[in-house]
Amino acid sequence: MAEMLAKPLPKPHYPHIALARGLSIVLVAFGHSALADMHAATDALGVVRMPFFFLLAGLFFSSQPNILHYSRQKSIALLTPYFFVLTAIGIKQWLSGGDFAAYMAGVLYGNGQTIAWTPLWFLPHLFLLYTSAALLLRPGGFTALKRTQQFSLVLVWLVLSGVVLGYFQPQFSQSTSLLLRSGLPWGADFLPLSLGYFTLGYLLKQQFTQARFSPLLLLMLTGLFAVLVFAFSAAVDFNLRLYTPPLWLPFIIVTGCFMLLQWSLLFSKLPLLSDAFILCGRYSLYILIFHVFLQQVLQRLAGSGGVLLQLAILLGSIVLSIAAGWFIRRVVLLRYCFEPGVVRVKAAR
Repeated sequence: MAEMLAKPLPKPHYPHIALARGLSIVLVAFGHSALADMHAATDALGVVRMPFFFLLAGLFFSSQPNILHYSRQKSIALLTPYFFVLTAIGIKQWLSGGDFAAYMAGVLYGNGQTIAWTPLWFLPHLFLLYTSAALLLRPGGFTALKRTQQFSLVLVWLVLSGVVLGYFQPQFSQSTSLLLRSGLPWGADFLPLSLGYFTLGYLLKQQFTQARFSPLLLLMLTGLFAVLVFAFSAAVDFNLRLYTPPLWLPFIIVTGCFMLLQWSLLFSKLPLLSDAFILCGRYSLYILIFHVFLQQVLQRLAGSGGVLLQLAILLGSIVLSIAAGWFIRRVVLLRYCFEPGVVRVKAAR
């Protein structure tokens, strides 16, 4: 989901990358669904889905000549929907007798455990990530190094960052401050990790864009990833600051990212499935914002049930999120509340 808020393109230059973005947001929705509790693959996919997000975000990043202007653009695009949605919820709670000041303190702190709409933690963190990447990947410095040096530094950085996060996480959880227990504001404590995977995506652009599907490679990567995840009891949840084992995760996650790339290449050969995932990628902002709420609503309406019912609820939450995004993009006032960086949107597709 590299350019979550970008204007949709009818014919993406790299269809399998556009599909991968849609696949990544679908994996997020799956991980938050009741269906996830019924499937053993959830734990494995949970290890790779957010790093895959960050890696895809870095694929087409380019050095920014004016970092302040770039940061301002990202703040408008990413923080506007964050504050709009959460402030609207806060006003509703305040009218019902809630403590608006305490609520807004949690919104400003901007972690998943301090806000009412948990998945929105991703938006302020993504703003931090893009701004940090603009500083790191400016001309000279890191970008001037040889390719092998860049890869080596990123891998060492990821290992060290994971170890440091693992050391400090208990300090946060034992803090007397209710806010600090959720980690640093806007996920700044795991920013080194997200920045590492973002930079890895930046370095792997050619490998990802020029990749070719191989059934044998797909089977090998899927098998290897599954073995590594369960052999090392790997677990990743950035919202909960869960990242273990830090020494092995970069290698497990890279394997998982190339596995998802191969699945994306396979799905891109299936027209209807390809179109569906690409559509999800184009509306990823709205799926991110609405999928949990819609899953809860559909769950209350449908009641408890087996795998097929939970699959229907998951798919329904995605379809309704896309419908909400389609509607918002056609109402000028709402469009500027959710996508202020988009000046023009086609009336119909």
